[in-house]
Formats: sequence, structure tokens, C-alpha cells
Amino acid sequence: MIIDTISSLPMYDTIMPGSGRIATAYKNRRPGNTGVEVWEETYQTKPDEKRRFEVHYRTIDLMIARSGCEVIHICPMEDLQPAEALPNGADGRNLDGAPQGSAVLLKAGYFCAIFPGEAYMAGGQINGEETQINKWVV
Repeated sequence: MIIDTISSLPMYDTIMPGSGRIATAYKNRRPGNTGVEVWEETYQTKPDEKRRFEVHYRTIDLMIARSGCEVIHICPMEDLQPAEALPNGADGRNLDGAPQGSAVLLKAGYFCAIFPGEAYMAGGQINGEETQINKWVV
């Protein structure tokens, strides 16, 4: 897992190919210029009991916060119980377990890269308070 400022994203191009191109597209608000799949999401954070872990086996999940903030829990997938595969043939599966591991704050101006095999639970509230986040998921 990497958490850093969006301005630093191009420095990771050797381990996350296309990071520089993604950073430029993000700055210019042009998700179609990334060369990869991008979803722009806006949602309210949830209490822990309404969140779930997931893991990917081949893809990096890059989250870039435009506004707001959320807590993301990250832990080894071996610490969780396997559940169903992700829908529509997506890479990975859901995992069951309570929030555990490292709690990372993703806030505006930052990105979080989660690598294959790292289980994560996004969308967490800050100190039990509901917040909203707008982010790109690449």
C-alpha cells in the first residue's frame, strides 16, 4: 500500500505504469485521457458494520481523493474469511471480517494505491461521523 500526495503520483511510474499520465488526466479532470478504466465516485461514508473487505489478485486499486475523506482499513487477506467473487467477473473477491489492520485516512489531495493480495475496506467514517468523499477509482 502507498499513500501519498497526488503531486507525487508521477514518481511511482516504475511500479505503477501510467501514473504520470493518470496524474495529468486527474489534474485536467479528463478521466478519458488515462488509458485505463476510471470511475468517479461520490458517496457517504458508512459505519463499520456496513462495510466489507475486498481483495484483487492481479490489479492495483488506485484511489485518488478529489474532495472529502474516508478511512480505509488494510490487512493481509489471510486474516479474513473468503466470501463471494466480485460481480461481473471483476478481478478479486469479497472477504468477511471486522475492520482490522492499518487504518489509513484518504483525504482530498492524496491517493492510496492498494496492491494485489492486500485486503482493504473503504468508505469508513471518521471518528464515527458520516462524511462524503469524491474520488477517482483507477
